[in-house]
This record gives sequence, C-alpha cells and structure tokens, in this order.
Amino acid sequence: MIPDDKVKHFWVGFLLSGLGLFWFPLVILGFIFAVGKEIYDGVTGKGKVEFYDVVATMIGSISAICCIIIISWI
Repeated sequence: MIPDDKVKHFWVGFLLSGLGLFWFPLVILGFIFAVGKEIYDGVTGKGKVEFYDVVATMIGSISAICCIIIISWI
C-alpha cells in the first residue's frame, strides 16, 4: 500500500507541472517543489527529509509532462 503522504506528493507534482499546459516553462515547477520542500524541511526542522517524497513528487511531474506531450500531439 502506498502511504497517503506519497500520494499527496504525487498529485502536487502532477498539478504544479500540469500548469505547463498553459505556459510550457511551468513544467519545471514540480521538480523545483520536490527538491525545495525537502531542503525546507531539512533547514527548518519542521518536517522529516525523505528521499521517497522527492521521488513521488517527481513521478507526478513526469506524469504531467507525459500528459502535456500527448495532449500537444492531438
């Protein structure tokens, strides 16, 4: 079973990179958030730094980019 927080990271990455549908350079937002959130957690100590959070967010971003590419071909 996939933990709920990993599912949330996936959807945040998907939605942020999905903004690239409106202006393509925004596809990098998901990747920036993936790394930035973990850096923020590490620096502030407000959260636990987890490698798999980055992975889940990036998988969501990559999924959104794939959808954008497919939509642009249609």
